[in-house]
Amino acid sequence: MDFFESQDRAKRQTGLLLFLYLLAVAAIIVAVYAVTVVASIIAGMDLRLGEPMQETGWLQYWDWPLFGWVAGITLLIITGGSLYRILELRGDGGRVARLLGGTPVSPSTDDPAARRLVNVVEEMSIASGTPVPEIYILEMEQGINAFAAGDAPGNAAVAVTRAALETLSRDELQGVIAHEFSHILNGDMALNVRLMGILNGILLIHVIGLSLLRGLFWSGGSHRRSSWGGFSGGGGSRGRGGGGGGAAIIAIIAASVALTVIGYLGVVFARLIQSAISRRREYLADAAAVQFTRNPSGIAGALKKIGGLVHKGQVRSSHTVEAGHFFFVNALSRTAANLFATHPPLRRRIRKIDPSFDGKFPVVKAPRFQADTGPKPPEAVRRRQPAGGTSPLPGGDFLPIRPEILLATIGTMGEAHRERAAGILDGFPDELRDAAHDTLGAKAIVYLLLASGEETTRARQMELLKEKADPRVLGELEKLAPAVSQLKPEARLPLLDIAFPALRQLSPEQYGHFREVVKALIAADDRVSLFEYCLEKILFQHLEEHISGKKRGIAQLHSFKALTDEIAVVLSILAHAGKKDTAKAFGSGVSQLSMIQGDIRLLPVEACSADAIDRALERLAQMTPPMKKRFLQAASFCVASDNRLAVEEGELLRAVADSLGCPMPPILGGRG
Repeated sequence: MDFFESQDRAKRQTGLLLFLYLLAVAAIIVAVYAVTVVASIIAGMDLRLGEPMQETGWLQYWDWPLFGWVAGITLLIITGGSLYRILELRGDGGRVARLLGGTPVSPSTDDPAARRLVNVVEEMSIASGTPVPEIYILEMEQGINAFAAGDAPGNAAVAVTRAALETLSRDELQGVIAHEFSHILNGDMALNVRLMGILNGILLIHVIGLSLLRGLFWSGGSHRRSSWGGFSGGGGSRGRGGGGGGAAIIAIIAASVALTVIGYLGVVFARLIQSAISRRREYLADAAAVQFTRNPSGIAGALKKIGGLVHKGQVRSSHTVEAGHFFFVNALSRTAANLFATHPPLRRRIRKIDPSFDGKFPVVKAPRFQADTGPKPPEAVRRRQPAGGTSPLPGGDFLPIRPEILLATIGTMGEAHRERAAGILDGFPDELRDAAHDTLGAKAIVYLLLASGEETTRARQMELLKEKADPRVLGELEKLAPAVSQLKPEARLPLLDIAFPALRQLSPEQYGHFREVVKALIAADDRVSLFEYCLEKILFQHLEEHISGKKRGIAQLHSFKALTDEIAVVLSILAHAGKKDTAKAFGSGVSQLSMIQGDIRLLPVEACSADAIDRALERLAQMTPPMKKRFLQAASFCVASDNRLAVEEGELLRAVADSLGCPMPPILGGRG
């Protein structure tokens, strides 16, 4: 799976989504206008002039001023409802999970099934180079299903139904989670949030119609009786000048019923849009899951069990209709799923993975469960080896690797990455991993990762912490310092990845204070090391996405000519990193950008300050996916010009790629 092609596809589908949305809105506007005209005819009034309707031909019913008012109000309702939902869900995938009834999972949970889920998600996160998402369980749901939500990896959430936890094996659960991680990596989540917003806007027409009907029938019995009596009673109300009231009420009822029907048609339009956008993506995500796990039987087995379960993938939330496209399989009841299928048929999906499938689903017994009542996991599950990291790098301080391999790993993962991630997780002492799951412990881990190896600077940092840090964190620092000091260099950023869910719990005020302390620790020696820069960049990039809703740059630059200064800064710092021939490394990177090769020069390291790199990356983030691919190809050739890679070079390359919205898994050695 090509990550950059997937990103470009997601961008094109956003354009398709907008086009289909506008068509649906236009159809609804015309329908609402028709209802307005019919209602005015029934009432015997010209809504624009307030005078009796003239006896004219049907073309006269097309009143442009009236149509303008109807279109404006309808457009305001639909777009307002859509924008409201999009803004409500922006920056926090957990909101979608909570909207659908999800319960957050504590990473230190004692529920064995939930603990297994946490392990699988953390393993996938480290293997793909993304922060660990928030994890939710849809408790008491008897259908097997899952989804990923959010508009960026830094604010993603993954949710599964309780039935999935109780029914699927670890390999099958891993296949499902790998499918969802494909959506996280390929930019599908942001499209899903926009699609959910569209559904909410169109659904408002239906809600307004129902509200009008309720208002007529429940807002006052005596008023209704007098109105209806005036209409039906010979000369009663008509004689008192109330004859028009009955007709007006009939017109309002007709309009309300019509708006309700139009609302249903709007939902049909939106479901058709869901189907047009979603079905092909599910095939691609299935293929990606097989690629990620190298185990086709895992995801195929999950799909077969869903087919054999009486509840299939059904989710019984009132918001399932507007969020149906998020799920692993159809979440609606069987009838609704057949009418408005957002996913391909199960048998077809399985045969693409397992061509030998005979089309017969196994009989799966519906699980009987109660949330959080399982036995505590055995000590062997909880306790891990006390070593503080992973196995040493092969070949000493460097990994043998080719630049082409580096580029190919971006936005994806393989079996080797997953095994590497499992090794990293198993290498963390239990106390360190548990601390990363707690807000105070996670803050302490970040502070300790920034602790200098130079005694004078470290003493200054400790004084800063005593002065600025939360006093409760100081106790965690003393307890965790020995374990953090034993970490292998390649385990530092993965430890940060699993600390993200705890750090996302910080309030904006707490986050501001935490950010201030981190910056003070980095500035303690009046210089910024490569690791300090990488940690700060990755940490704040993802926390800003979640806490403040800050968005990455939107693709709007289509030429490298406008970015020569920024490219020179980033390639120069990559060339200066590590122990290699700087000029050769820079030249190797620039050679991949032949269109501007003569326009950029190697800069001295003094010109590549942290602020200069930040400004450069902010501009480069606005490149299109094909340009990002070409630039990261140049960056890969720059750091691996000698076919080997130091840990600090790999961390810097990951920070650069991450800043461009291109997650990068742990670096593996090899020459292809």
